[in-house]
Amino acid sequence: MAHINLKTKGNVQTMAEINMVPFIDIVLVLLIIFMVMTPVLVKMQERDIQVSLPTDAQNQTLSSLDVITINVRRNGSYVMHGKQVTLEEMMQSVTAAVKANASQKVLIRGDQEALHGYVAKAVSLCKHAGVKEAKIGYQVPE
Repeated sequence: MAHINLKTKGNVQTMAEINMVPFIDIVLVLLIIFMVMTPVLVKMQERDIQVSLPTDAQNQTLSSLDVITINVRRNGSYVMHGKQVTLEEMMQSVTAAVKANASQKVLIRGDQEALHGYVAKAVSLCKHAGVKEAKIGYQVPE
């Protein structure tokens, strides 16, 4: 903040200073915000935001790196790898994954208000693609 010192002889002298305290406060607040939001953003990337999954008593994680996760929304749409896919695209993706890894596992997570038929269709598609383990629900196939 600039302030003026008046001398007795009438000379005006200006002193310019930068006050660093507000700047440091802002930087520390931003640091705290980023530290708090990073885990939240990571978890949001692991799951589809528009699927409201039922909760279980153990609160087990539903994601794993070696498991393909298929989310079934309440309207019957399917989400893989964070984007909505058709049944044909899902079949191609799962078939390619099975060709690359014969023991590929699939986890199918359905919205709690989704019709059972949508989930059953995804299980059937995975079986036709050659998946040996297509699990429905909360636990990652072992």
